[in-house]
Amino acid sequence: MPILNVIDSGSSGNCYHIKRNNMHIFVDIGISRYRVDDVLEENDIKNDKILLFLTHEHNDHISGITPFLNRYKPVVFASEGTADVLKKKGINVSDFYILNKDRIYDFEDISVHPFQIMHDGAEPLGYHFTFDDKSITFATDLGHAPAYIEEYLSVSDIGVLESNYEEELLKNGKYPEYLKKRILSSKGHLSNKEALNIAAKLSGNRIKKLLFAHVSEENNDYGILEKYSKFATKNFGFETSFLRQNCKYGISF
Repeated sequence: MPILNVIDSGSSGNCYHIKRNNMHIFVDIGISRYRVDDVLEENDIKNDKILLFLTHEHNDHISGITPFLNRYKPVVFASEGTADVLKKKGINVSDFYILNKDRIYDFEDISVHPFQIMHDGAEPLGYHFTFDDKSITFATDLGHAPAYIEEYLSVSDIGVLESNYEEELLKNGKYPEYLKKRILSSKGHLSNKEALNIAAKLSGNRIKKLLFAHVSEENNDYGILEKYSKFATKNFGFETSFLRQNCKYGISF
């Protein structure tokens, strides 16, 4: 049974870990290596395989990559655009596996479907992972969600969906106007209400648990998210919750 460990999710850092038999799959590494050590210290990882999938090159998703690469020597997967930016930052990408959107890649007993996300990165990707009869989708950092993202979420046991900001809090907040416009744009971030609308469309499908993720501490409110999550759980037929910054979660699926 796969286990999802949310090491961190939010505007300050993002890192997800999936334990599957003798395989450790990481999605992004926007945290310190020591926090990763805490997750892995209970496992004898001497013969385990460690994979790292990068969504894009923004700092809250790659800030811990250099010490992580040096210590764990993972197999790294990214888009060509992400790899190009990391190369310019001085990171050796010669052994990276370059992924293309909308192709299916099989690695032993897992399948990975990278898909395009609407964000202002070089070539950002979301991921749909399948493990035998279990699946999970990561869809964060997107200004809007095309129908194919809803389709990936609908066939997942767990969906990780961005719910970055409450629109009124953002518009009336302290951010400069240019940053507000970036967040609100079609290549920015997804609002709470947009995430809730997507959740409504997933009703009646396979999905069992939806996690509202990548929450802004400046432009969002956990109390509001709790109300939205309870409403979705009550009305849409699957469990919905939200992820707090700097809190760890372990979920079997």
